[in-house]
This record gives sequence, structure tokens and C-alpha cells, in this order.
Amino acid sequence: MSIVFDIFLSAFDNAKNWIARKLFWGRGSFISFGFKILSVTFAFILIISYLYRKPVVTSVGQEVASDSFYNQNYKIDTDNIKTDLVVMNSTITTSVPDDRGRLYSEEYIVKRGDTVDGIAAAYGLSVNSVLWANDLDEDDYINPGDTLVIPPSDGVIVTVEDGDTVYTLAETYEANSQNIVDFNMLDYPFTLTVGEKIFIPNGVEPAPVVVEEPVVVVASRSAVSNQYVAPQATSTPVNADGFSLIWPAGQPSFISQYMSSYHHGIDIASSTLPDIYAAASGTVVFAGCYGTCPALGSVYGGTNYAWSIQIDHGNGFTTWYAHLSNIYVSSGQYVSQGQVIGKMGSTGMSTGPHLHFELRYGSGWGSFANPLSYM
Repeated sequence: MSIVFDIFLSAFDNAKNWIARKLFWGRGSFISFGFKILSVTFAFILIISYLYRKPVVTSVGQEVASDSFYNQNYKIDTDNIKTDLVVMNSTITTSVPDDRGRLYSEEYIVKRGDTVDGIAAAYGLSVNSVLWANDLDEDDYINPGDTLVIPPSDGVIVTVEDGDTVYTLAETYEANSQNIVDFNMLDYPFTLTVGEKIFIPNGVEPAPVVVEEPVVVVASRSAVSNQYVAPQATSTPVNADGFSLIWPAGQPSFISQYMSSYHHGIDIASSTLPDIYAAASGTVVFAGCYGTCPALGSVYGGTNYAWSIQIDHGNGFTTWYAHLSNIYVSSGQYVSQGQVIGKMGSTGMSTGPHLHFELRYGSGWGSFANPLSYM
């Protein structure tokens, strides 16, 4: 230790003498020399830090997810982290499918050369729907700069007047009351406010009545023209991929509303409130209240789909059964095709006793298929 200490003191003394000579003989040049040394050192540090930098990457799908102790103690939700990473790397541009139905009216500024026929064709509407929305008739002209109201789909935009109800409007405009409720997202008991505008899907403006002499008016539309008698389960055809559905409601029942751009399933109606059957075998993944619901056993009341059941059929398809008055199964239960799972009702956003029946590819909202294609 003595020898090491002597060496250290000798080195220190030599350094001190060197600095003293620089200060004495070099006068002001030593300070310049010191600045040069500091500048070179700082530049060297910057270059090294740039060349050897590494991005910090956290793999939430593997390392964090596989560390069960870390997850259990710190409650990390890896699904949410993955979602956040996807959002961070996404764009603000949303691609909207061309076949997605619009829910609201739009305004269109007429340009030179436009015609009502051309505008209607561009929006995929009938000419009458555009004329009715703008209080025009076939003989009226449109001019550049005019603003036209473009309805969301074929039908009539109506301003609610005193005494109007969903049922009277459906009768007046030859429409389906359930269509009106579904499109306008009306909840039971479907109260309308005077002065508000609602849309009547597939409605038809009543023709002006000109009476010159007493006449007898005969209804030209049959009350049962859209009824569909359910086939028996034994006659259900099997589709190409082997997956088929049976009729999910007891008899008598009929289709009161078909699938459309805004109605994502079929409605099967019956005044007798029959039992509801599993259209195919699978596992119940939801059995409960979707929205708000009255007490089980009640036929009316609630919002949205109300008492509902969803069954996963294990092949990517799920079926939904909505507006029920009672439920006989529970989540997680396996059911066989044809097994009774509930009872028809009119709970939620429903204008009368019926089953809202959906076929989805996946358990979420968005991928809808026409169930009639699989019956």
C-alpha cells in the first residue's frame, strides 16, 4: 500500500507540475486547450449515444401476458393494452362500406346539369322518396344552388302532429309499425312529440283524394300479403356447408318484417305468444336483459332488445332471440336444436308480440347474415 500510495503521489505531483508549466509558459493558451478537450469529449458522447441508441419495446402479447405472477399482482389488462397499441398505430381515416345504410337525412346542393332522377339514382333511392322529402311533384323544376333533403332510405319524412301514433302513421303511409320503431330507435311505449320529424321506412305518401261524387273506397292492400308460413322442422333443407337452422318459433307464426340495411334480422310474429326454440345446437353465451327490462313473464315494457338469448353454434355463427317475455336457459348451458329456450313477447323496442331473430357470423355486433338463407 505504501508503494502504491507513493506512485499515486508521484503521478499527482507530475500532473500538477505539467499544469503549472502550461499556465506559466503557455499563458492564455491553456484555457483554449481546455475548451478544445471539452468540445471533443461532448461531441464524442453525442456520437456514441446516437449510434448505440435502442428503442424500448414492450411485448404485451407474449412477455407480459406469459408472466402470470406479474399479471396477478399488478392486474395488467393485456387485452386493453393491445387495443391501445392498435389505436396508437391506426389512422383517423374510416372506411365506410358502400352498402351500409344511412340513419339520417342529408342535404344536397343542386349543381348544373343535375336532375331529380340522377340525384335519386346516385343515392340509391326512388325518385318519389326524393320528391316527397322536398314537397315536390313530377312537374317541378330544380335549379343550381337549390338545397334538397336526401332521406336515409326509401320512405317518407313526417312531422308529427297532434294525435299521431306509430300505429296511425304506419296505417296512413302503408308502412310497418315495427319498421318505424326500429329505424327511429323508439322505446316502449313509443311516445311521439308533436313537431318532431320521424322517418317512415318504405312509407308511401297518400294520394290526394279528389271526391266529385260519393264513391266506395276498397282497400287494395291485403292484410296478410307479407305473411310467411313457417316450414316444418323436418322439411328444413341443409345448406352447402352443412349448417342449417330450424324455424325458431311455435305455430302459428309468420314473418312480419324481413332483413334490410337497418333491420339486421327477421321478425316472426304471433298473437299466441308461442315457445321459442333453439334454431341450432350450441352453447348459450348470453341469457338476460339487453337494455332495460320489465319483470320476467311480462309481455310489454323495457328498451332495446330487452329479454334476449344468444347461442354460439361453435362454427363462427351465433343466433340472437330478442323481445322475449320469458327465458328458460342460462349462460353457459348447452342446448340442442329444437329445445325450448324461451317464450315470445313484446318487450323492449317492439310494437307487438314477435321474435326478433338474428344470425351473426361471430358473437359481436356487425357481421349479419340472412337467417332465411340457412333454413
